[in-house]
Amino acid sequence: MSTLNTLLRPYRARAINPEMTEAEVFDIASKTSEYNIGGLIGRRPEFYDKLPERFRDQTITLRFDNGGPVLTHRFIDAHRLLWSEGGSGVEAYREEYYEALQIDTDVFLLAYLRKGSRPVTSITIALDFGMNLTTVIKGAIGTEFSARDVSQYIGHGVIERDGAPVPLAWRHQPTRDLVGRSFGWSYRDDMTSQHIYGAPSSIAWVILQGPGCGLLGTAPCKYFRLNEHLYLYTWVESMGSGQQGVVLMNLRTMHDVGTFYGFPDTKTFEFYTYGAKGYDLGSYNTRDLFPW
Repeated sequence: MSTLNTLLRPYRARAINPEMTEAEVFDIASKTSEYNIGGLIGRRPEFYDKLPERFRDQTITLRFDNGGPVLTHRFIDAHRLLWSEGGSGVEAYREEYYEALQIDTDVFLLAYLRKGSRPVTSITIALDFGMNLTTVIKGAIGTEFSARDVSQYIGHGVIERDGAPVPLAWRHQPTRDLVGRSFGWSYRDDMTSQHIYGAPSSIAWVILQGPGCGLLGTAPCKYFRLNEHLYLYTWVESMGSGQQGVVLMNLRTMHDVGTFYGFPDTKTFEFYTYGAKGYDLGSYNTRDLFPW
């Protein structure tokens, strides 16, 4: 057996962590105050703090297609926002802590946890103010199979704000552009992983350097195109910890930002933003080989 094969180890967090109940999930999450402190922030850009200034006294409405939710936001300061869901204009606003990261000109990642929600719910949003388009990934912990797995709602829609036109038909779209490609991502000086986009609906990864070096895994994954160099993708480690990962990446600058959300073990709840620097690890001409 080669040295490489002896180092690679399948990621089987579910095998070493017992199942959780819904009550345990809610209890731990509701008592965790530093849920936003994660281990992959070494390459994260500075938080973008200009949204309150840029949209002073404005309500930002995100309207999602096909009967999806209508989310409204008002930014108070660099880390506090008011949100409501419904769209009739009479819903009570709730205040939450948020983080915003800029990945390109007029394109941002917005992330916040709905504290006290049951099921425990996170919001990760791609805000494209250049096109006034948006995609939301609304994660809720708990599925019919596991109390710790994350269920997802993914919606595409438009941003409504004062004086800005709204696209009638253009949206962020599912894509096969990345199929067959692979990138390395450096999260900090001692942490690097490889992502392999091997099929239209799955992702594989291996930790190349740092804690967990040699661990490898795979998961179902959904990919979306914002434009010719910006892509969003998300997966749930349903055969591992049950956590959700989200990546918004810029292939022009080779940088990404994202969120991790869920329980890496049965005692720790987290929902945090991160960033990484990337480099191309090659590609295979397989995009057109899949019939679906």
